[in-house]
Amino acid sequence: MKTSVENKRIVELIYKHIIGTILPEEELELEAWRKASPQHETLYQRLTDIRFLEHEYRRLNLIDTNRPLTDMQARIQQGKHPKRRLGQLIALIATTSIAAMLCIGYFINTSFHPEEEPPILARQLEMADITAGKTQATLTLDNGTEIKLDADSANNMRLIAQQQISTKATDDYRTRINKLTTPRGGEFKIVLEDSTEVWLNAESQLIYPDNFNTGDRRVTLTGEAYFKVAKDSLRPFYVKSGDMTVRVYGTEFNIHAYTEDKQIYTTLVSGSIALQPLDGSKAELVLTPGHQAIFHKKDFSTSIRSVDTQAATSWHTGRFSFEEQTLAQIMRTLARWYKFDYTFEDERLADIVFKGSAPRYANLSEVLSILEKSGGIKFGVKEEKIIISIN
Repeated sequence: MKTSVENKRIVELIYKHIIGTILPEEELELEAWRKASPQHETLYQRLTDIRFLEHEYRRLNLIDTNRPLTDMQARIQQGKHPKRRLGQLIALIATTSIAAMLCIGYFINTSFHPEEEPPILARQLEMADITAGKTQATLTLDNGTEIKLDADSANNMRLIAQQQISTKATDDYRTRINKLTTPRGGEFKIVLEDSTEVWLNAESQLIYPDNFNTGDRRVTLTGEAYFKVAKDSLRPFYVKSGDMTVRVYGTEFNIHAYTEDKQIYTTLVSGSIALQPLDGSKAELVLTPGHQAIFHKKDFSTSIRSVDTQAATSWHTGRFSFEEQTLAQIMRTLARWYKFDYTFEDERLADIVFKGSAPRYANLSEVLSILEKSGGIKFGVKEEKIIISIN
């Protein structure tokens, strides 16, 4: 039986082999260990498989969702191009030696079963081609011209500038109304004319003017967006969502206002905002930081509760955070981002309440595994649709 010292040495040799710093005599030592047992060779092949190592590294980090390395990995993967996947992973391993050795060491120092296959759910999702969303949107100009936008900011600016030049020649003074729309599996950040920053979530739309020449700054939102409004005491900023308007002077807040939902959630991070239902009453409710207003569409009533604003707005910084959400709410969120359809075998499962978090750019199998580990449910794939059943 190998001692912890011997295991540590093998961890070090495999790690050096992966990043290309192993010495000739160390390579011979590693080769001798490989030949000593068929299980050693199988383990070696598995741990030098970059895709397997990436999968297991992610899975181990999901055990402790507070580990900063998980966030770092998610950020690196956010803008990755499929052809650069291998190079980025090698760079990740080379620059995070503790994480890599942790992953390898875990498998050497615990029971290893060579015949073990990757999780069935992970294989099913891969075959169904269900992947995380990306930066993408469609900008529809006032004249109906559509511009496809992606993660290439420089190219986006060039395309928009070209269209603006061609349309200004016809009317230099008219305020033009634009529509920015993100598809299922899309997200996009835009900076408005007044320097206000808006992060648009999947399946959302922002209607806004190309300039704020009038006294007020007004936009319309459907879906979800995080706003960082530029301060301007002379020109309040208004966001209309359904039958509700939010009045702002300079602050950060999040509005969750999907058409199919029964409520609109407004979460204030900093500053001060006022909510006004569009029912003719002219009533106004002032919200303070650390609170969330829940506007009920059916009766135009509003309730307020204290929330962890970092958790409630974490989607725009790369994490899913499910704070006392039902499985139905969680699945709607995941379906928008990963672009999949789903069904409950037992509708009672939709009302189960969960609390937890996961990287937004992780494989869907990793996110679903967190929900499964919470107990009572199981996920499967049938005809490219995710089936949720009782475990």
